[in-house]
Amino acid sequence: MSADSLDLYETQRRTLTVLVNEYQQRDSPVNSTVLAERMDRTPGTIRNKMPQLESLGLVEGVAGPTGGYEPTEKAFQVLNRDPDTEREPVTVAHDFERVDATVESVSFTNVNHPTDCRAWVEFQTAMPSLEVGDPVAIGPTARAGLVVAGEVHTTNDTGNRISLTISRMEAPVTDE
Repeated sequence: MSADSLDLYETQRRTLTVLVNEYQQRDSPVNSTVLAERMDRTPGTIRNKMPQLESLGLVEGVAGPTGGYEPTEKAFQVLNRDPDTEREPVTVAHDFERVDATVESVSFTNVNHPTDCRAWVEFQTAMPSLEVGDPVAIGPTARAGLVVAGEVHTTNDTGNRISLTISRMEAPVTDE
């Protein structure tokens, strides 16, 4: 069974996603207390889940006072992430606040309908403050200068993926 065909339960995928997100921010082991805070669980619940992910070869435990858990290369493959790729942060504006977030991808589900343009936006870190109905603006992106604005249509359990009903898109056009 290859890493990309590995079927994980939703809780396993969520735990792994949060671990990878935190690990990429810190570049050091992530302890169960941090994971529990991000997932709204107890540290004991997180510690109970980790042996499953370790047996699948997705997580390694690191002992010691600064220990915790580290994702393996296989974990990055399962989540379709490249651990060596640096991502440029983009600005996310929400409730008159601007935060820098790393966007993994923006996938347009439809753009040909004039009143119903939607996109999936996947962040490398959780955006727990975003809720259905919230207005947001994301961008400009590093290479294309794309800015998308609209309303949150749906979110996922990990808080790192939203469906956005787009009300406006802009990108600079160049002669390159």
